[in-house]
Amino acid sequence: MNFSFNEAREIAEGLIEYDDPKIIIAAWQYLIDRNHIRRLDDWFQKSAKELIELGICWAPAQTTYYRKKGGRNDRS
Repeated sequence: MNFSFNEAREIAEGLIEYDDPKIIIAAWQYLIDRNHIRRLDDWFQKSAKELIELGICWAPAQTTYYRKKGGRNDRS
């Protein structure tokens, strides 16, 4: 699903109602994946943490930036 930030926030908050829990979960996942949760208040942060702990949502993928040893740019 494609959400805007405002739409996802309003769905997660219950201001926009859906009977399909998949849409609500997708809205939460959108906010989590794009790290919007950090900008929102404590309720969102605690709720997102709980959803992740329950396995309903997933933690955002951690991006790591490193050079592969022995690669072209490795100067060691």
